[in-house]
Amino acid sequence: MKKNKIILSFSLLDFNDITPEEITQLLNVNPTKICVKGQRRNPKNPESPLIKQNGWMIDSPLGQYASFEDQMNSLLDIIESKIDIFRALCKMYYCEFSCAIFMYLGNEESTPWVHLDSRYNELIKELNIEFDLDLYVFPNEEVSNSNL
Repeated sequence: MKKNKIILSFSLLDFNDITPEEITQLLNVNPTKICVKGQRRNPKNPESPLIKQNGWMIDSPLGQYASFEDQMNSLLDIIESKIDIFRALCKMYYCEFSCAIFMYLGNEESTPWVHLDSRYNELIKELNIEFDLDLYVFPNEEVSNSNL
């Protein structure tokens, strides 16, 4: 039976006067993913669309089965430890927390919750970080097959 997952990340986007490598060096944090404007989303597929903006992203180091609260706190720990650098970057570029929740019906797990506490609220006021939430609900294959 599939377990519910939460994927939480922080992104710096739409920069043109600095490279992802320079951001990595400034922060001394290795990104989970970088995007370079004009490159193919899938370099192995010549028909793949081009990336429209530069991006530097870090995922929560806790993994997709940790709670939203634990994942958010791990990212806040990283950002708060380098607050002066993030303050300058967030002032110049678009910054966002992205959260994707994948739910599987009938897996006997409760719906994952997203609670944005005062620690989060204080930080985003200071740094002007957007929040994007996507919810995906899938039938659980084992439940679907047993109903045939």
